[in-house]
Amino acid sequence: MKLKTVYFVSLGCPKNRVDTDIMAAALIEKGLHLVFAPEEADVIVVNTCSFIGDAKTESIDELLEMATYRKSGRCQLLVAAGCLPQRNGDELKTAMPEIDAMLGTGTPDRIAELIDGHSIELQPGTGAHFLQQINTARLVTPGQTSVYIKIADGCSRKCAFCAIPGIRGKGESRTIENVVAEARMLAEAGAKELVLVAQDTAAYGRDLNDGTNLAGLLHQLNQVEGVQWIRVMYLYPDSVDETLLRAMRDLDKVMPYLDIPIQHVSAAMLKAMRRGHGKKQLQGSIALAKRMLPEAFLRTTVLLGFPGETESDVLELLQFMTDTQFHHLGAFRYSDEAGTPAFGRTPQVSRRDSYNRYRKVMALQKRIVKRNNQALIGKTLPVLIEDVADDGGFVFEGRHIGQAPEIDGVTYVVNANVQPGDIVLCKITDCKEYDLVAEPLEDLP
Repeated sequence: MKLKTVYFVSLGCPKNRVDTDIMAAALIEKGLHLVFAPEEADVIVVNTCSFIGDAKTESIDELLEMATYRKSGRCQLLVAAGCLPQRNGDELKTAMPEIDAMLGTGTPDRIAELIDGHSIELQPGTGAHFLQQINTARLVTPGQTSVYIKIADGCSRKCAFCAIPGIRGKGESRTIENVVAEARMLAEAGAKELVLVAQDTAAYGRDLNDGTNLAGLLHQLNQVEGVQWIRVMYLYPDSVDETLLRAMRDLDKVMPYLDIPIQHVSAAMLKAMRRGHGKKQLQGSIALAKRMLPEAFLRTTVLLGFPGETESDVLELLQFMTDTQFHHLGAFRYSDEAGTPAFGRTPQVSRRDSYNRYRKVMALQKRIVKRNNQALIGKTLPVLIEDVADDGGFVFEGRHIGQAPEIDGVTYVVNANVQPGDIVLCKITDCKEYDLVAEPLEDLP
């Protein structure tokens, strides 16, 4: 079987995206060519997500769609990779015989062996993660200005709603030298922004037991030539301490951007979710962050419909949102996932009630975003130019320092003499829903 081309579908979180890059690099090294249409591929790889029910459904639907090319198209090999086979591989194999091979979360670098016909050990229902080494190849797309770096994998937390520890195992960190080596490679390839990700980013280094921590990593990354922005995602609330905030405040390349997923604020819900902290500690972490980084942009994530949640709990959350004024907030609804501590817990919140609560949260956040964005009009912010937004090349799409890639909206820059990769100081002139409009203060030569 002669395989020449490969097409990837990457679902779920940025951590999955990094694993997809590693798989792509491994197959390119083997001599396959990356294509961007499934009908052109001899091999199709779907890197799946199964964090919650909706993600699992999306993964299955994508596999079913790609299976049509296996039946009637050029595709000779359909591979299911990542979280879904790691978590539900036995059921997946039975339910979808169209799948030729499966690869778990612990071995993305071995995909070339898999397509050569070698069996890669996969133990569904057990946690497995992958940490890059200095010599691990990774695909970097030409012109890619912002790149994710996975600094750790797995999670040692025991949140009641979360399936990640069962899929990827306990948290394990890369060494600082390892991460910095990748950062240098990415900078040499043209990356301007590094986005640090992990399941529990602020816990970085604890497992190494040698004094390594996230603040120390930021100090080292701040010295990497060519990197201009460093953004940190997924900071667990009880790990947001003075040492970390001081580093974020003092290092010039680290963005004043705090992504602190709170999930809830009700004391009863925090305890039931096994978040490991109470309402007062959560409030103290947010207050400390706002005090030490008063100009920072705040993002969070909240969970609605956890078993036992009451309308009173939701009102408490809405009040906290009003008081805190998060610049960005994402919400998701509880999914009763087998293998999690909360599985089967009662009383369950009805789907209708969880949806209505979700709508209330997002409606309030939309009003908060509108006020926050209107307050930015007239202010100046650095904007990273990423693409041309219209065919004429007169409007460019970028992100200001308070906008993370893919989740926070964009800034449209008009009347500019710029190109992707430029970082331009711009004046905000207008806002549209979640996006902003800006003009550069001074054209680049």
